[in-house]
Amino acid sequence: MPTQIWKKSKSKLIASFAVMLAGLIISSAYVNIADKELSKKVLAYVCVLVFVVAGIIFVRLLTSLFKRSLISHKLGVGRAAATQFVLRIIGYIILLLSALELMNISVAKLLLGGAILGIILGVAAQQSLGNFFASIILILTHPYRVGEEVTIISGSFGGANEGRVLDIGLTHTKLKLTNGKIMYMPNATILSWAAIIPDRPTKKH
Repeated sequence: MPTQIWKKSKSKLIASFAVMLAGLIISSAYVNIADKELSKKVLAYVCVLVFVVAGIIFVRLLTSLFKRSLISHKLGVGRAAATQFVLRIIGYIILLLSALELMNISVAKLLLGGAILGIILGVAAQQSLGNFFASIILILTHPYRVGEEVTIISGSFGGANEGRVLDIGLTHTKLKLTNGKIMYMPNATILSWAAIIPDRPTKKH
């Protein structure tokens, strides 16, 4: 990763992490959220709030820097944005669970309710979620890269489609065909039903 990208925001990262850590330590070790004394309760909630706000700032800064580093390595804006999105979601979930634990709220009950809600939302948005998770797999396996000439063969896309990959988004891959037209291909369909032939030079043995 380019050093200059991290140097510019190094102080902000350290400051937000220090505040987040201070809020966590005070909330967990020195303040009881269930204390009957009002002043201690207020202090406890303030510390938890400081922890969450500082944590959000830290996660956003860290993932933004990571995205810029990916772009600088020519992995594409879409791929970098997808990676940033996933990392932010993971970071926010960790912050939420930590805050709930500090406030003595049963995480198990919330997880059960969240699982039921997740099933309902998953059924309602099955196609969109399929495209999203397919984009994650494409990011990790990278069968093609942004700027690369590829041939994608699929009956769903009307046979063979040759062109240059312009972007790999969270749900679709943007391809500029040889005839000049722009085609948006759902990532789930590419992953499930397409044969991908990248135009890469063959290595000589």
